[in-house]
Amino acid sequence: MKASTVAILFSIAITAPFTAATNTTAEAQCHPECKWQCDDPSCPAVCHPVCERPKCEISCEETPCAKCTIHCERPICSVRCPKDMCEEEGCPKCETVCSPAKCHTKCVAPEPNCNPVCEETKCDWKCKKPTTCPKPKCELQCEKPECATTPKCCECSMAGNAAAAVAKAESASSTEIVPSFLEIMNNIRHQKLNGENMCCPCKE
Repeated sequence: MKASTVAILFSIAITAPFTAATNTTAEAQCHPECKWQCDDPSCPAVCHPVCERPKCEISCEETPCAKCTIHCERPICSVRCPKDMCEEEGCPKCETVCSPAKCHTKCVAPEPNCNPVCEETKCDWKCKKPTTCPKPKCELQCEKPECATTPKCCECSMAGNAAAAVAKAESASSTEIVPSFLEIMNNIRHQKLNGENMCCPCKE
């Protein structure tokens, strides 16, 4: 058997496990998965404040004193003279007598300066779901299969596959003597008995 042909077959035997593993992965990718792809629309919630009842009281500044005035009626007076009068000194004289005074007080109170004072407003937000929020848009997308681009690997124990391997060896070394088909088949069976799986081109 020529050295180039043995090298080709030996290279095929060495790369067989790697090629078989690649084919196994490719078979798993021949059935791609499909998933839903959706957008993510958002919209604000509808909220309104809910506040506690306000607590307030009236606060007034200190007021000044009221302004007051006194109003009296005109006095009523008369002159009284004693019955026994004389012109000498020491005699009783006439005198003016008035009725008691009639007065009243009138006051004007100042305007109060008052304002309401309230505690700090306490409110919470009460929210609910909106009725006009857009729905998400979805599209089903599938992966592209990759098994079609991976070369196929077939067992060399099949005569047609082994013949394809011989033809490939002949094309690779047209100037050298190629071993016979029986020699190649015996070599393949010997390696298979030793547990070595060989990978050959698939017969078309």
